Parts: sequence; structure tokens; C-alpha cells
Amino acid sequence: MSTTIRLYEHPFAAGAPRVVRAASLAEWLLDHYGARPSCALQIYAGEPSADTRVEQTVEAIMAAAADEYTVLQSPGADGGASFFIAFVLSVASAALAPDPQMPANVNRTQESPNNALGARDNQVRLLQRIEDIYGTVRSIPTQIMATYTKYIGNEQVEFGYYCIGRGYYDVSDLRDADTLLSYIRGAGARVYPPFTSPNSGSPQLSIGEPITDPVLTVRRSQEIDGVTLMAANQLQLAPNALYLLAKAGPARTVSSGIAGGSYAVPASSYDQILQLQPHPNIGSISEVGQTVDISGVPNDPIVTDRTVSVWVDGPARTYKINEFVGGEVVPGDTMTFTGFAAAENNGTFTVQSASGQDVTFVEGGQLSTAFYEYGIDVHIVHPIPSFNGTRTIRTVADQRLELTTAVWAVDRLYESSSPVTIVVNNGLTDWTDWITLPATDRNRVWCNFMCAQGLYAENGGKFTATVGYEVQVERLDGALNPTGQVEGFSSAMSASSTAQQAETVEHYTAWTGPARVRARRTTPFLYAWQGTVVDEVKWVDLFSVSPVDKAHFGALTTVHTMTQATTRATAVRNRQLNALVTRRIPTWTGSGFSGGFDGEGRHVWGDLHGTAYLRDVLAAVSLDPVIGRRTLAELDMVQIDATAAQVYAMHPQAAAFNYTLDADTLSYEETVNMIAEACFCKAYRQSGRLRLAFERAQAAPTAMFCHRNKEPDAETITRTFANDADYDGIELVYQDPDTERAETIRLPAGGDYTKLKKIERPGIRFFAQAWLHANREYRKLLGQRMTIETSVTGDGRALVPMSRIDVVDNTVFQAYDGEVMAQAGLVLTLSRPVVFEAGEQHSILLQRRDGSVQSIMVEPGPTARQVVLQSVPDEALVTTPTPEDGIRTSFSFASNSMRLAQAWLLQEMDLRDEPYVKLVGVNYSDDYYAMDTQPIPNKEAVIN
Repeated sequence: MSTTIRLYEHPFAAGAPRVVRAASLAEWLLDHYGARPSCALQIYAGEPSADTRVEQTVEAIMAAAADEYTVLQSPGADGGASFFIAFVLSVASAALAPDPQMPANVNRTQESPNNALGARDNQVRLLQRIEDIYGTVRSIPTQIMATYTKYIGNEQVEFGYYCIGRGYYDVSDLRDADTLLSYIRGAGARVYPPFTSPNSGSPQLSIGEPITDPVLTVRRSQEIDGVTLMAANQLQLAPNALYLLAKAGPARTVSSGIAGGSYAVPASSYDQILQLQPHPNIGSISEVGQTVDISGVPNDPIVTDRTVSVWVDGPARTYKINEFVGGEVVPGDTMTFTGFAAAENNGTFTVQSASGQDVTFVEGGQLSTAFYEYGIDVHIVHPIPSFNGTRTIRTVADQRLELTTAVWAVDRLYESSSPVTIVVNNGLTDWTDWITLPATDRNRVWCNFMCAQGLYAENGGKFTATVGYEVQVERLDGALNPTGQVEGFSSAMSASSTAQQAETVEHYTAWTGPARVRARRTTPFLYAWQGTVVDEVKWVDLFSVSPVDKAHFGALTTVHTMTQATTRATAVRNRQLNALVTRRIPTWTGSGFSGGFDGEGRHVWGDLHGTAYLRDVLAAVSLDPVIGRRTLAELDMVQIDATAAQVYAMHPQAAAFNYTLDADTLSYEETVNMIAEACFCKAYRQSGRLRLAFERAQAAPTAMFCHRNKEPDAETITRTFANDADYDGIELVYQDPDTERAETIRLPAGGDYTKLKKIERPGIRFFAQAWLHANREYRKLLGQRMTIETSVTGDGRALVPMSRIDVVDNTVFQAYDGEVMAQAGLVLTLSRPVVFEAGEQHSILLQRRDGSVQSIMVEPGPTARQVVLQSVPDEALVTTPTPEDGIRTSFSFASNSMRLAQAWLLQEMDLRDEPYVKLVGVNYSDDYYAMDTQPIPNKEAVIN
């Protein structure tokens, strides 16, 4: 987006304007005129008119978004100079830094759980600011490595790696939720200072069991979550088993019984007929409509040799064999006879029909006579039909399948003398599906296997059961296509226990890169066991593991943990790792600091100390190369030290700042003001250096402003009869170190309120500190009813924030202020008459040359324009202006009862409207600070 600017060199120029295109009006003004233009400017949006004039304020220029502008340039006076200087410097040139934009609620998504009022759990804070903890806080470290679980000695163990924050810390009271980590069986923790890690260096604190794993990138596959590994005989009929095959009516059947006899322990595999019960994840292995493949059935005929008596009848060749029982021979069998007297009756014949004793053969020929003979040898051959092949399942019954076929025609029971294989074509396999691990830096595969219900065989007692499993890993190319390079590894668990059994199987692959993984159970289910078998094994986790080559992670304090999922560790609902931490920083010695860092934040000299003291925290933040980036020359450490001592004298806990800086939008100025406000101060710059102003009761004003040193007609006073948004109480929330949770102070303490103003002031950790803040806020809520806005001369530049100043109310007709015209001893002649009120004491404020004031009691003088001083002034008064002494001494006269009406507490300053300084204040009262000197009450009675 751009704008058109028409520039007239003179407002009354007759020629055509100069037309330019610019990205914005503001950029063009700075580029064209610089910080101090040599002429006055008039700016209009479009053609010049009173309605289209653009005010020369920073806000108006920055917000200008019209398509065209007209600029009239007037030679001569630099009427726009003050604006442009302010425009360039913006609010940074103000002596009073702007109030920080404090979060309305410190429980924000991007912030650390350290500052949260709820959900104080370890989190992954992607793309967020690393915590900068100052003072002492209960730290909820941020996860910087995905947690993972392994099984060691059948116990689930969780490994984690966390960041406490940037810099060096004293770490103690390490807990998992509310339980000390040292109390949890099997748990361990190692705290590593900056520039060390589990990959290198030694920890500064060690608790519990040793941790053998380095820092790893462990990615858990979401596709594996308790997959039950099925045995092959749970998915198919037992291979190489003994089966019975027969024709039963119109159907063909397959059936079997358990072979092998009785066994004392479940150590052998048995022939199993059929599992007809459906598995919850699989379904029945045999269903109607599926097909079976039968193989391994021998095709050798059955041969019988006998000696019988035969009656031969004609004319067809019909033999009656007395010894036969119907059904012993069937059509298709062959019979060879030897021993007949007539040679033509001997030979091999095919049975055509058989009924009772009658057997008719296919071979014809007429017999001339009937005869009967004894002792005939007969050789009978029973051909076996082909049982092998594919059949369709018609019915599923207990230990029996009925098949449909047109080939298996013989009505005979066949019992195999050797094992037969029958495969049900159900599409089931004991291998799981392939699971892809796409990480290009992966070089390890971890698998967690578990028997959640235990592992045992029971039959009058518990016996050892064993379950084995196998894993295959296949290499994938860059496009995640299989390459055929497969590695396998296997393991097994054995136990006779009802307790959970689990293990982690780890495997390094011969390559680094993508892979796919599958697993299966290798031991059959013991159907033949005469009792109960519990051996269900689940594949609960699959991890893709990659090495982390970094030796350390810079200027971070980190924690490596190992926690067993014991009853104690899982007793709390929300597990969380937390610790009490105190930032270790250099402290001010009076002439320098006790230690220091290099450019990367490494402690290289001197000593560091764990402290929350205002002076040292403010210096550490300011000199930090990431936060403040200031130099020592920009800090007035002597003044800051003295001011911090004054706060400490009010109460030792008042001069402490304990907070986690974690919002990435928090500026240095906002950070400094946050620290100062937590410690009852305001930060400001004076003479190019950072200083602190301690807000407290002030017996006398630091400056006095009357019509003599104020901009005419630039003063407004706003009076209200109700407090801020009709609040009548205060609710201040802070993190208490004893309860380690958010506590609340409500005032008035008796509960006599209808609407509470909620305050969350960052950095407050102690009850005394919170109590003093709450009382100040409550008393200001009750007492602040007036706001003044006025513009004063350059005298205002010497003011500091939160100062008490006296401002004569020039918005009313009657005001007693002006200049001292003459002095004769203790008698002052004033520039205007004053009025003494009966029964009141009166005083006069005299302004010194440095802008400060002196208050002196006065009595009436000889005339209405004269007063008599009750004591001598601190410095000589100026009654005749001279280049050496300057202007006359200013005064303000009032009764002592009315004097407080002129007292204001400075809130804001704006130096942009030269030559005047804009001031904003609220009515001052000593009552705001009445509780500063009172004993701190019992905490339990207040926050209960």
C-alpha cells in the first residue's frame, strides 16, 4: 500500500505542486525533513480545509491512511520542530517510562505453568520464550524431550528431560506432584547446570536411582497401543495334526481329537482341532463360506486279503460271499479271486454293486451253471478318493467342520496315519500389520511387550508358562518404499505369577533411516492344558529412537528424570515434576558485582548468589544480553541500591521479586516496571541512567506549581463521587511459598463489600508483601477521587515518578499564588493579596532554584499583600530578576487545612509538548500508606 503526497513549497505558491509516492505519510515526513524541519508545515488529507487538517501528533501521523495528502510548507519559523523531535524519539524520550501492559490474568496459554493459577503441569511450550526465573519460585519445568516409557524388572519406568530456565539456579525440594522424588521407589533425577547435560558433564544435584539413558529423540508410534499378539494356532488349525476325514450324509467332515496323552507341565505343544470361539479382536477363525486347503492326506488304497466261501450264480457274474457284511466292499473296489476249480472264475474284477452277501462285478460273461466252492482266496483293494484340495465350509460345529464338494464321494471314514495340514483361508496371520517409522535419523527400535494379567498355567498349582515374540524391521528407501532388507530380533518372558510381566526389547539397526516394523507371537496357545492358561501378550509401545548429538543445550538448567509407575507415584491424579528454584546472579558489592558471565551466558568469574533482592534482580535483568542489553553506565547503581535499602527497611520481604519471565511480548521497559512495582517503586530514566522512585508517605512536596510556572488555561481537574467502576473492595492474588498455591487477600477484611477489584501483581511471593500491596490498593480505591492534568514549564523535567507535588488550583477564581516582589527581614511582599482565615494556621510554599520547595508558617503582615515568616528561608529569595539569579521566587499561600487539597501524587509525564511538560496526578493522601508501619497480621487469619 502507498499514498500520494502533493507538496507546495509555499502555501500561496501559484505553480503546480511536487507530487511524490511514498509507503506512508510518516515515513515520507521523516525522510524528507529529518528530526528538525526548518519550516512550519500544514498537512491535510486531500485538499486543504479545516475538516481535512491532520493534527501534528505522533498518533495522528502514524494512523494516517488516506490515499492522498497535501502538505503546505511555510518558510521561517520551525513550527514543526518540537513535533518531529517527539515523533522520532516517541515515548522513549520521556523521563517516566510508560506503565507496562500487565497481563489481565497471568494464566495465559503462552506462559509457563510457574505463573498459572491452575493446570500447573509439565508442558511442551513449542516456539515460546524460555523461562527466565528471578528470585525463588516453585518451578514446573518445561518438557524439552518427549517422555517415553520402558519396562525394567517388570516395572514401567518413565524417562523425561525438562528445562527449568535460562541461567544458573539453586535447586531443591524436587517433587513429583506433592511427593518428594526421593520417597518414590525406583525414581531418579539429575539436575544439570548450564553447558552440561546427560550427554556430557556432571550433574549439580543427584537424587535416587542412576539414569543410564542419554538424551534421545524418542518418537512413539500412535498406531501401536496394546495390540494383542495371537498365536498361530489361535488363528489357524494346528498344522501337521491328526485329523479324521469322512462323508456324513450329504456333507464331508473334518474332525479331530487331542492327541498326546497327559502331561504334567505345559511345556509341549499339542495337536488342536479347532478354535471355534471368536477372539475379541479377530473373530472366529472358521466361518461358513470360507474355504479350507487340505494337504498331506495319503492316497494309498486299503488292501484286505481273506479266505472265503463263494457261491457263484449266473447268468450275470454274481458272487455271494457268505462271510462278507454289507458295506465292507463298495462299488469301485477291486477283488482278485484265486482257487476256483474253473479257471474262468479266477481273476481280478471291479465291484459294480454290493448288497448284503451279493457282490456284482462289472466284468460280464455267462456262467453255464451255478456252483459253490470253499477255501477261495480273495485279495480286496479299496481305492481312496483324493481328500486333498480346496473345499468350502458349510457348517462349523464343535471340533468339526462340514465341507461341501462333488469329488469327495466315498462314504467311508478315513483316519490319517500321518499328520495332515488344513489351512482355513480366513486371511488371518500371526504377524501384525507393518508400522512405518519415517524418521531419517532413526537408528534404533524399541518395543514394549506386556502380559498385563500375569503369566502362568494353573492346574492344582501355578506352573511356569512361557510366551515368545518376534519383531521384524525392514529398511525403507527415501520414498518410504520397502527395500527387502529385513532384520529380526526376538525375546520371551517366562513366569508363574499373576503379577504384570513386561519388558522392553531394544534393537540397533544396521542402517540409519526410515523403517517399518511388525511383530508376532512365536509360542502356541496351550489348548491341551488341563487347567487354566494365562499368557496373553500385548505389544504396547513402539518407539523410533534417534541419537541427539548435542553435548549440551547452552545456558539452560535442565533436569533428567526416571520415575517408576509405582502405587505411590501414580497416587495423585495429575503427576507433575516440580522443584523449588532460586536464580543465582551476581550481587552488587557497592563498587561492582560479585561475578560475571561471558557472551554466551557462561559463568566465568567471581561468585553467583541465589537472591530475589530488588537491587540485584533489576541489575541482572538490565545487564542481561537477551533482556535488557544495557551497560553498567546506564544504571545508577548507587541510587538503586539506596532506594532498595529504603524498601527493605519498610519490610524485608517488600524488596523481593520472585517471578518467571516467560511472555515473548514482554519488553525490557515492561519488565523493569514489573520488578519495580512489585517492590513498591517506579522506574525512570534521569540523565540517561535508570533509577528507582520508592512510593511512600511524603511529608512535604518535592515541587510546587502555580500560575507563574504553568501553561495558561491548560489545567483540568476531574472529581468523582464513586470509585473505580463502583468497586468497593480489593481481591489480591499471589503465590504463597508455604502452601505453594494461589492465595487471596480480600479487603475489607470483614467482608463488607459488594464488588471486588481483582489484582494479580506479578512477582509477589510473600504474604507481608502482598498484604502491604493490598492495603495500599484498597485505600487508594477509597481515597482517590480527583485527577489533575496540567502543563508546566521546564521545571517539571526534574520530577520523578510517584512524587508528591503541590499544584495550585488555577481552575477556580480565587487562588493565592504568584511571585515574591520584595523582602524586608521576615516580611515578604507578594504579587497578589492573600486572605487569612480565622482560627486557621497558614503557610507559604517558596520554590527554590532547583525546583524543590520549602514550607514556612506565616502570620498576617501590615497589608493584604504582605506576610510575616515564622522562620528564615533556606536560600536567598530572588525579588529582582537578574541573569545570574533568574526569575523571582514563586510562592503558594494557603491555610494548613487547605494545603492537602493542593497535594498530588504524580502518575504520568509527557515531555513531547515542548516547551511545557504535561503532568497527570491523583490527589495525595498519607492514608494510602497508613499500613506501611503497622505490624503484619497473622496470615491464616487473613487468607484462611
